[in-house]
Amino acid sequence: MLPLLLVACGGGDSSGAASSGDAQASAQRVVGTRSAAPEGAVASRLDARLRGVQGVVNVWVSLEQNSVAAQRAALAETDATLSADRVAIKSAASLRAGAMEHRQRIRESQGQLSAQLSALGGKELARVQTAHNAIAVRIDASQLTQVAALAGVAKVRPVLNYQMDLSETVPYVGATAAQNLGFDGKGVRVAVLDSGIDYTHRNLGGAGTGTAYEQAYGTDPSDSRNKTLDGLFPTEKVIGGYDFVGEAWPTNGPEAGDPDPIDFEGHGTHVADIIGGKSADGLHKGVAPGVKFYAVKVCSAIATSCSGIALLQGMDFALDPNGDGDTSDAVDVVNMSLGSDYGQIEDDLTQASSNAVKLGVVVVASAGNGANRPYKVGSPSIAPGVISVAQTEVPGAVAIPLVINTPAAIAGTYGNTQTMDWAPIGAGVSGQVAAVGRGCPADSVGAGVPEDAYTASPAGKIALIDRGACSVSLKIDRAAKAGATGV
Repeated sequence: MLPLLLVACGGGDSSGAASSGDAQASAQRVVGTRSAAPEGAVASRLDARLRGVQGVVNVWVSLEQNSVAAQRAALAETDATLSADRVAIKSAASLRAGAMEHRQRIRESQGQLSAQLSALGGKELARVQTAHNAIAVRIDASQLTQVAALAGVAKVRPVLNYQMDLSETVPYVGATAAQNLGFDGKGVRVAVLDSGIDYTHRNLGGAGTGTAYEQAYGTDPSDSRNKTLDGLFPTEKVIGGYDFVGEAWPTNGPEAGDPDPIDFEGHGTHVADIIGGKSADGLHKGVAPGVKFYAVKVCSAIATSCSGIALLQGMDFALDPNGDGDTSDAVDVVNMSLGSDYGQIEDDLTQASSNAVKLGVVVVASAGNGANRPYKVGSPSIAPGVISVAQTEVPGAVAIPLVINTPAAIAGTYGNTQTMDWAPIGAGVSGQVAAVGRGCPADSVGAGVPEDAYTASPAGKIALIDRGACSVSLKIDRAAKAGATGV
């Protein structure tokens, strides 16, 4: 959680040193693409995780050219070096123009590459240019060697999906002390790449009522109101954003973007509240209550997965929120409370994150939920320049063990349980357990889909419910209405 304290204290600064000749060469290298790969070089372009795979796969095909962010950073570094040699430095307008020209070159290169991928039977899924220069494509694995051999291709990697991580440590990071010094994040814009943000939430500038949320989201994932702005977004606190996944991915359909990043899963709202929430009475404060948010929805509404395609699109959005091709409006901070265990630097999101850092954006990502095993820190948090955040146990944390008395075969004490702040049961709850199955209510996994049949009645018992398919809160609400004493 330390990086969230940095949000309250201000922005970041990056610098580097190089000779004038090195800097000029760096700026020049990024404009061209190399010719078709010589014999023997193709294997180095094809990610090892794709060797031997069969069937249709989703891959990122990255290009030799720098992304817009990396190009602008290279041009700025060149100018800084030239300035030290008493050569006139280019204006900010000149840097923007250079970046815009480079974007056009990327578009031309991507257009040519897209046609070649199509000729190989590939179906284009997405393009990114700002944080990373790549095309996502669905293609038969038998064609990957030919893809890697195409002129201008730098690397072919699998599309990786990620998992949301969660941490609750606001009272433990010294945020109050920073706020008392006058640092509350005012003027800082944070892009939260997550499951969206509930901009109707009381701690995030909204009305904080069920009526307001239903007006923004509707009654279930199939409701069209969660795909339209309805005059409710953006708000003074959540000033922009976009939904790059929709409500069906991954189990009920593909990614389907829309302009409304309203949160259904809840994780993104929780993260935003930690970063900069503030109640109307001022009693509840996140780490930096003065920040404003961009809600960038890249994680599922109905699962804990985060789309590897949407994440790259979300990074592009964060570096150019108005979409005009100019990165001068890039956010100050990108927060990703998500990751993939055993992070690799050979990762498209990792590369995009490093490019954002080069542009001057503070990028914060979760170290992961994989515990303290060697080398398990997740990507993209292992990217050069990215702040990797691990959770710590707060002093006020309470452990509530699960104790099973019978049957004897499984009797014992099992780890810790965790209560929800919106439905706490506390310690000391006891009773018989009823295994009821998945427990999703009607329409929660799609319009017209009936409720899951309970395999046992939860009335008067503690309901044991399988995870998956729909929100935990919906399962708990249904079980409570059916008479369960706990879940």
